[in-house]
Parts: sequence; C-alpha cells; structure tokens
Amino acid sequence: MPATLTPTKYDEPSFGDGGRGFDDLPGYGGGDNRPPEPERLPPPEGYRIGIWLTLASVTMLFAALASAYVVNRANRMPIVMPKTLWLSTTVILISSATFELARRMLKRRVETKFKLWIGVTTALGVAFLVLQLVAWSELKAAGFYVNKNLHSGYSYLFTGLHGVHLIGGLAALAFVTLRNQAQWTALRRRVAVDASALYWHFLTGLWIVLFVLLFFWK
Repeated sequence: MPATLTPTKYDEPSFGDGGRGFDDLPGYGGGDNRPPEPERLPPPEGYRIGIWLTLASVTMLFAALASAYVVNRANRMPIVMPKTLWLSTTVILISSATFELARRMLKRRVETKFKLWIGVTTALGVAFLVLQLVAWSELKAAGFYVNKNLHSGYSYLFTGLHGVHLIGGLAALAFVTLRNQAQWTALRRRVAVDASALYWHFLTGLWIVLFVLLFFWK
C-alpha cells in the first residue's frame, strides 16, 4: 500500500500564538476585536523646540534694537519716567510667580488650583497691558511723543513690542486653559504649560532689562 503524503499548508503560517493568520496581524485587515490605533501626533517635545526658537528670535530682535539704542546714546534726551511703570513692573513679577504656582499645581494634578492660579496669571497679564497704556498716556501728557526725540521714540517702541509679545503669552494661556482636556494627553498638556511658563518668565525678565535700560541706564 503506497504511503500517503500530507501536503504542507504554506498559506496558514503559525507564529507560536495559537495559529493566528494574517488577518489577525496589524496592518492586514480583519481583527475587529483589536482596539483602534492611537492618533499619530507629533511628540510633545515640539512645544519645547518651538518655544526655544521663538525665544531666540525675540532675543535677536530686542538685542538689535538695544544695540541701536546704545549707539544713539549721544542723541538721546531725558524723559520723565511714568510712575505707573513701577506698578506694572510689580504686576508682571507677581504674574510670573503665579504662573509658576499654576505649573506646579498641574504637575501635582491639582486641577482646581491650577485653574485658579492660571486665571490669576491671565488677569495680571491683562492688567499689565492696561497699565502700559496708562504709562503711554502719562508720557503724552508730559509732552513726550513718539517723534519727540530718540529716547521717547525708543520708549514707545520697546514697550509696544513687549506688549505685543505679551499678548502672544496671553494667547498661550488661553490655549492651555480652554482647550478640551479630552483632546490631548496629560503629558502633552503639561509640556505645553511648561513651554508657556518659560515664555512668560522670559518676558518678565525682558521687561526688567528694558525698564532699566530705558529709565536708569546712563
């Protein structure tokens, strides 16, 4: 009696997992019981890279303007410093502290206190911008306009540009505060808040430098 050979089935591979076929492998269809693939998003480090690039460009901008301000020292005339700037300086320093408190509350996952301190920071940022407008009105009342002399011109330029960048910081605050938490992971949210805090602290330090440069540097 001739021996009967059993053909090998090459179209049913076994992977040591109970004989799963290709339909059970990722990327080959089927597998209705598998969980959906997670949404592919750029890594959260992109927030940090983006903020560092932003800080580099802002630093170069103000460094160029400050260099021009120093070079034109002989053509500058003294101006009266608005007293409101002392208050606005205090406000932005406090806002930097409250932002740091908010960041730490988020790291500890204390959501209520995070929202409290981030709201205080936002209010202080808006107050700073309002106080800058009041300082401009005080300069105008004292007779110092943009085209009065180089010193007053630089004062408006520096404070105005700083205010524009602070508005960008407020936009970042609104983004991390109002965005639906279900739309991003806890890690991505924390990295975004860290990047926004870094930007805010940078603007605080930049304001101190500009304040000293405009009204105290001789």
